[in-house]
Amino acid sequence: MKKSTSYHHGNLKEALIETALQTIDQEGLDAITLRDITEKLGTSRSAVYRHFASKEALIIGVIQRGYAQLDELFTPIFQDRTQSVQERFEKMGRAYLDFAIEHPNLYRLLFGENYRQEREEVCDYKDESQATGLYALIGLLLEAQEEGIIARADPMVQAATVWASIHGLASLLIDGHLMMRDNLEEIYRYSQAMVLNGMR
Repeated sequence: MKKSTSYHHGNLKEALIETALQTIDQEGLDAITLRDITEKLGTSRSAVYRHFASKEALIIGVIQRGYAQLDELFTPIFQDRTQSVQERFEKMGRAYLDFAIEHPNLYRLLFGENYRQEREEVCDYKDESQATGLYALIGLLLEAQEEGIIARADPMVQAATVWASIHGLASLLIDGHLMMRDNLEEIYRYSQAMVLNGMR
């Protein structure tokens, strides 16, 4: 028996993306099939094809949604001027790690080798409207430059350096390196201090 649908007429595209995202999150990328998604939503394959011509097209929609979620997570942290630059920098890193730990399959989809070319085609980091979290980080780094916390340098290069550090830690953590998990707090604090000190 088909499951009752959780979407209203006209919101099928949104429901497809959300259901695929949840499936990837809970079961992994290999668990995604259009047949499974249609059964979960109780809709027809023909209805799905009106929105996504293939499984790959649906996954691209999930990738775009995943990046949007990250932007929504990070942008308010970076833009909260009631907190110091150091406080926001520390909160950003913790939020990033929490996201990777809570959503390892989605994290791997967003930053792994699978669909790399497709990601680059639909998610342009040079477009501020598509990467608000990145540009909010750049804004925070410019604040840090103005306050003399870090050296004046290309903020995009600095942002890439910050991301490389926290991404490496997150990847090691979700890929089962127990030493990382056992000493996460100490390693996190040390890596954050090293990144800031290295940009002075």
